[in-house]
Amino acid sequence: MHFFSSGGGGGFPFGDFFGGAGPQSPHEEEEVDSTRFYTLLGVDKNTSCGDIKKAYRQLAKTKHPDKGGDPKEFQEITHAAEILSDPEKRKVYDRYGEKGINQGMSGAESEATSIFDLLAGRGGQRREQGPRRGPDATYTLKCSLEDIYNGATRKIAINRDRNCQTCNGEGGHHAKTCSSCKGRGIVTKIVQVNPWMQTQSTGACDDCNGTGKTYDAKNRCKTCKGKQILPEKKVIEVVIDKGVPNHHKYSFMGESDEKPGMQAGDLIVVVEEKGHELFKRKKADLVMLKKISLKEALTGYKFIITHLDGTQKLIQSEPQDIVKPGDVRTVRELGMPLMRTPFKFGNLFVTFEVEFPAPRSLSPAQINQLRTVLPGDLMEIEDTPGVEKHSTIEFEKSHVTENDTKIHSDYKDEEEDDDDPRFAGAKRVHCSGTIF
Repeated sequence: MHFFSSGGGGGFPFGDFFGGAGPQSPHEEEEVDSTRFYTLLGVDKNTSCGDIKKAYRQLAKTKHPDKGGDPKEFQEITHAAEILSDPEKRKVYDRYGEKGINQGMSGAESEATSIFDLLAGRGGQRREQGPRRGPDATYTLKCSLEDIYNGATRKIAINRDRNCQTCNGEGGHHAKTCSSCKGRGIVTKIVQVNPWMQTQSTGACDDCNGTGKTYDAKNRCKTCKGKQILPEKKVIEVVIDKGVPNHHKYSFMGESDEKPGMQAGDLIVVVEEKGHELFKRKKADLVMLKKISLKEALTGYKFIITHLDGTQKLIQSEPQDIVKPGDVRTVRELGMPLMRTPFKFGNLFVTFEVEFPAPRSLSPAQINQLRTVLPGDLMEIEDTPGVEKHSTIEFEKSHVTENDTKIHSDYKDEEEDDDDPRFAGAKRVHCSGTIF
């Protein structure tokens, strides 16, 4: 399978394992109601999974509790959309109704057999052996944080193999056993690596394409030229749920390659979250870094951010709050929406970086004012005869003493610059040699 492009989610993920006693056997089935979920969403039973999600998004605009809707009613609508937009759960609902969804296990087979297994023909000893299933295909869909916050629809174009409809994947009629592989579909090949060495490998027969059958030119399918499969291009619409976790997987049943005698595998779309210039996501929470001045750190701060939905938010400190470098403050419910509960949000965490005044930018009068206002005592030391005075200066890397003479060789390579205490505030001291 080949992927070509993405534009602007698939179903809800399969989440719960169903347990309990299930519906009765088909001969004893009681009448079930499998229409209520469709009525809640205002759709009919022929509506596609994608259109069901669209209907849910439209209802959310008016039924959402934030829009004045009834929380209980909206919860039922959300549950209905979750079931009907998932092909496997929808099969269960259409056949067994809400009872099948809630109870989920079929006592007609065995305690370990689920309804999903029954529908897929995997119901223990009485199941019928179906065709083999082809491999799944995986596609990584990169989404911005804005798309994940607001929900979005993306389209991806795929090229996949499908059985030829003209010959039903047979390749022709009046097949003959392939003479090259004797009908086995595989052959052993000898490959000359060099004049002195050969290797042996086993693979699909080229003459019959691994099918074990060949056709005369007059009996070969004119559509697929006897290849049994044809390439097909299809556009898949992926509906990204609000608050979808990073690396969440959406499954599209039977959308992978198809081969003769095999069921098509699934297309697995993996959501990959792209980085953001302001926010960093931590599950349902958001984290951001904010630089403020020393004045703001001591007297209070206010700043405006543009959130992921395009609205502007004013963030301000509490009265008399003092911020130290590295402090973290919490803004409630300004994080990401929770998937399947889009009216609940995580929190926003703001980490502060305090910018101090530049050296020699304060006047003597300002310094005296700060000494008066700021808490803490100043150490007063009078000039003492015999005590030398030394002033500190701003550090530069050129101040580091270099000496390559042999007697100082013990100093070399003892510390990397990244760990050098002269650069990062010394926290350890190395001592070498012997003390006498």
